[in-house]
Amino acid sequence: MNIKKKAQREIGPVGKQNRIMIAMVVLSLCLIIVIGKLFSLQIVNSTGKYERQVDQLVEEVPIKASRGDIYDRNKNVLAKDSSATAVNVIPYEVEDPERLAKTLSSKLGLKIEEIQKKISVLENDIVEVKTGISQGAAVIVLSHNFAGVTVEDGTLYFEPINIKDPEAVASAIAKDLDYNYETLYDKATRKENQPVLILGKVDNALALEIKESEAIKDEDGEIESYNGIELLDDYRRYYTNGNFASYILGFTGTDYSGLYGVEATYEDVLSGEDGVVYFQKDADGNQIPSQTKILKEPVQGEDIVLTIDSNIQLMAEKAVEEAAATWKTKSVTAIVMETKTGEVVAMATTPDYNLNDPFTLDANFAATHAADLTGKTEQEKLAEMYKNQAVSFIYEPGSTFKALTGAAALEEGVVTPDTVVYCGGSIQIGDAVINCATGPHGSVTVSDAIAHSCNPGLVQIIEKLNPDVFYQYVYNFGLGETTGIELDGEEAGIVNRLSTANGGVNEVDYATFSFGQGLAVTPIQIVSALNCVVNNGYYVKPTIISSETKGQASESPKQIISKETSAATREIMRKVVGYDADMTALSEGYSIGGKTGTAEKFIDGEYSSSKYVTSFYCFSPVEDPKYSVYVVLDEPAAGAYGSTSAAPTAISLIKQALNYNSADTTINGAVTEEIQKGTITVPDLVGQNIDFAASILNEKGIKYIVDPATSGSTVVSQSLPTNSVYDPNSELILALGNDDSTAAGTVIVPDLKGLSIQSANEILTGLGLKLKITGNGFASSQTPAATTVVEKGSDVSVTFTP
Repeated sequence: MNIKKKAQREIGPVGKQNRIMIAMVVLSLCLIIVIGKLFSLQIVNSTGKYERQVDQLVEEVPIKASRGDIYDRNKNVLAKDSSATAVNVIPYEVEDPERLAKTLSSKLGLKIEEIQKKISVLENDIVEVKTGISQGAAVIVLSHNFAGVTVEDGTLYFEPINIKDPEAVASAIAKDLDYNYETLYDKATRKENQPVLILGKVDNALALEIKESEAIKDEDGEIESYNGIELLDDYRRYYTNGNFASYILGFTGTDYSGLYGVEATYEDVLSGEDGVVYFQKDADGNQIPSQTKILKEPVQGEDIVLTIDSNIQLMAEKAVEEAAATWKTKSVTAIVMETKTGEVVAMATTPDYNLNDPFTLDANFAATHAADLTGKTEQEKLAEMYKNQAVSFIYEPGSTFKALTGAAALEEGVVTPDTVVYCGGSIQIGDAVINCATGPHGSVTVSDAIAHSCNPGLVQIIEKLNPDVFYQYVYNFGLGETTGIELDGEEAGIVNRLSTANGGVNEVDYATFSFGQGLAVTPIQIVSALNCVVNNGYYVKPTIISSETKGQASESPKQIISKETSAATREIMRKVVGYDADMTALSEGYSIGGKTGTAEKFIDGEYSSSKYVTSFYCFSPVEDPKYSVYVVLDEPAAGAYGSTSAAPTAISLIKQALNYNSADTTINGAVTEEIQKGTITVPDLVGQNIDFAASILNEKGIKYIVDPATSGSTVVSQSLPTNSVYDPNSELILALGNDDSTAAGTVIVPDLKGLSIQSANEILTGLGLKLKITGNGFASSQTPAATTVVEKGSDVSVTFTP
């Protein structure tokens, strides 16, 4: 027998079975792959299928809600929405991208690279490419695992924004489906067919100018398109006085959400609820005109009312500017508060910034803070400028803290106002010698030691107090934690308790604590703590938001010291003013108490010998305080003390507030309260674009016309004075000119008689003139006289009387 045939005979059945098994395995694997692909196609990839279909057929366009207005306590508008335009581009409709990018860059001041990126963005919705795809062909197409490529119900879709290599995708699928490569590539690289925001809050006239400049016309001169430009209604925030109360109000960002100030802290209240409109679109993403839109109207944000009084705020802003100019400071901050309620009626800091142009670094801030800004980016510099010094500036309070030390010791009964302490010019504490800057005083009472700001005397007072008890008073006065005022960026300050090796109190640290050294506070903390001392011992949380807005009364005050201790401390603080001849003269018979402070700045781990913080806290009347004022100067010029730099500003400011509060409520026959609570006042429109001015007038319901003899895009004059009461039977006439026509030339000085400080300032500012204030109340005389022709930028000195 042939051996070969014999071997084949012996292994034949087994080999045949093996071959059959191998074939079955291969076929099974193929079947599994096909089933897997079909499962992936019909089950896995169908997840969200309904949503994708809706997304393909329905476009959703958001509608921005108008923000609520911000008012002062007298219902004067401080911040309001006005009409603007959002400049958008539909990339799919752009015919000349280079021309468009250049136009937008030059007109809007944007980087051309950023614009090019936006106008070339790819479609982020699915695009229908081809129908009638068999399941087998679908498996082959999907086997490439291209991102952004799907097949559903026999239809091929692309999502261009997710396709990384459109050439590879078009090439492969063209072969798979025997389909046109160019068509596939066009679909894979399709541009976005919905508006892409280039810049919001654009002036209406400028936006229209941009659109018209991009018009593309046919041979007959008919406009075919606007090169992809799409203008949509928008809002922009209008702050009535630019720099006015900038650290209180804050501003809105490019997305129209609040940044800083109450715009940020009350974002949820002011922002409202955006609306949306839905409309049906075709396969190319174009709106189908005949289809009905579904509209969800936006809900306007709620208004808020602040506790500040615009007139007193203006007084405070003028006061800090004058102090800064006199003492060449880094910054000056003033807070005016109702002593009993904790309501802030004014909070001013200089330098400040323009709320209508918040992304430009203020030149004055850049100059005074140059050392702090070195090496910082533009964004970091702006962030420094936005800090509200009233709540974020941390410094050692110095001698103003002595009133708190004295109040705690009096309350605990370890001293009385007549207890005698001794000042020999210095005092030895451990290895340290503590000097008296105003002594030696010899034997003096506790009352006089505090009034004369005697450091050795204060050391002897604090040594009579149990440290644990004293520190508890410090915490009860609100130091070492934020006050909770409704402003962003508030700091907690620092209360140090240095211990010895055996756990005891460091005696030098404790001693210096008595006169405000070794701890850090913010202006809002110290004024609230001192208010507690003079307000019959009640600590009231400071607030910038009226109870009308909050819908509830303020938190119940906490009594920290007794009425008797408070009365005794008020009398001590009356002596502070009474013992100083200059402060007595400045007080002009007003009942004022206060406390000065002068402290070296703690920089890089040591006390500076050349940089100081001076401050003064005062309240009036001493018998029953209505207002309290705190002024702090950061790094004034050499020779400045609290009594010479901060005190004159604070005393002048508290007198103005008292005079204003007691002034006659009738001006020119009209009741002030009625004017403030509903009568329309004429806004300052000089320098504004005509479209912007028109939107403000329409919102206020003021009738107006444009002088036909004038032309231009900017309001250069208006027939009705700023802040005057609008007569519905009259008509406001606006004269137009070019932007540069408002920057130079002459103007006629208006008659300011009978106007408040704020009203006079607004009118003069609108005319390009500067107000110089003498006295308080309402304008009684002025220099130059009304109707005098002067150069823009000139000073107008106005005397105000109650």
